[in-house]
Amino acid sequence: MPRRGSTRMRVGALAVGLTLALLAGCTHNDEPPEGTGASDTSATSSTTVTVPPEPPQWVVTVGDSYISGEGSRWAGNTMRRAAPTDALGPTAYEDRPGAESQPGCHRAQESIATLQLPNVRGKNLACSGATTRSSAGPAGLRFKPGLDFHRDADGNRGQALALQGFARTHDVSHVVVSIGGNDFGFGPVVARCALGFLGLFSPRQPCSADPDVTARFSVKQARTVGEHARAAFDRVTKAMTRAGYADADYQLVVLSYPSPLPSSNQVRYQRDQPRYDVGGCPFFDADLDWANDVALATINTTVGKAATAVTGPDVVRLDLSRALEGHRLCERGVDTFAATGLASWQSNGAASILEWVNRIYFTVAPWQLQESLHPNYWGMRAEQRCVELVISQRLSSGRVGCRPTGGLTSAGTPAMRLAR
Repeated sequence: MPRRGSTRMRVGALAVGLTLALLAGCTHNDEPPEGTGASDTSATSSTTVTVPPEPPQWVVTVGDSYISGEGSRWAGNTMRRAAPTDALGPTAYEDRPGAESQPGCHRAQESIATLQLPNVRGKNLACSGATTRSSAGPAGLRFKPGLDFHRDADGNRGQALALQGFARTHDVSHVVVSIGGNDFGFGPVVARCALGFLGLFSPRQPCSADPDVTARFSVKQARTVGEHARAAFDRVTKAMTRAGYADADYQLVVLSYPSPLPSSNQVRYQRDQPRYDVGGCPFFDADLDWANDVALATINTTVGKAATAVTGPDVVRLDLSRALEGHRLCERGVDTFAATGLASWQSNGAASILEWVNRIYFTVAPWQLQESLHPNYWGMRAEQRCVELVISQRLSSGRVGCRPTGGLTSAGTPAMRLAR
């Protein structure tokens, strides 16, 4: 298990406290000076010594949109008035004008890093759209920091380099990582599946029958992405070593991806039209099953194997594949915000009857296309709770799953449980 805080910072705090105590002891007089007439009881004065509190532990999140908080602004799906589902408001993401040097990263003000634990703080370095390596993309596209030490003349920095700099001046106890999905091209695949359902640019057909799509999840491609993921994890641990940490000073928590869609026998819309205009889940039955059984399974298996190969710090593989179960987009048993009759996302019990995943958006502001099919506010809270449980229970290395209990916390957020 990692120590709660790096040794070098904790020892420094204790040394300061001990020095103050010793200095205070040196000012105490055991006996009054002769001839003062003071009694024995008045000769002793009490000195209160205040020992500085231990600095907070920091949990740092790195990776892609599934950990940056992409989509967490919204707490339910609707195509009517947005305000009743707007949990975080127009300043939800730190890349709003003037607040973030990397627009489009959508680092949410509240994310997995925003943990509700005593003396624990979070730092969100993740970026929506990130892959294992930093990329400027084609001309005109935004820079996306990957898990590397990239630095350029424009001030862009890779996430490993940013982690290294932050860890040097803060007491980091956990680094939480979500990466690999974009290396498989999961986002473009989802878009292709949705367009295939709608038949906008070609005859309507399942994307799971398209060789170009299935090739992205071949054994060869999985092997390549696995190598990239392993190298990315190694760069994360190297960043911590360069920042002065021993392996025992922190824990690495590697997340798998949650399933955002139900299988075909769990979807609540049996006809095509409601799936698109009501539910926002324009996918064929075959594609729903393929997404869970092939695409997501391949991604999670690949990332999990890469995490297992990490040497150095203690590594927990947190399996979130079932973390949104029962509340996925268009799943039976839950519904859109408009269908529930709730007055607001803050209504009592809202999280128990609403979806925890954003619908596919083909519309304009205030919704954004890149928020599509990501955990919403409730989904983020569910995953956040999973990470809190790993940290508070001080789990050691290995795999652990996290699922909803079916209830809510006293704050009205999803209650979760861990299982080995």
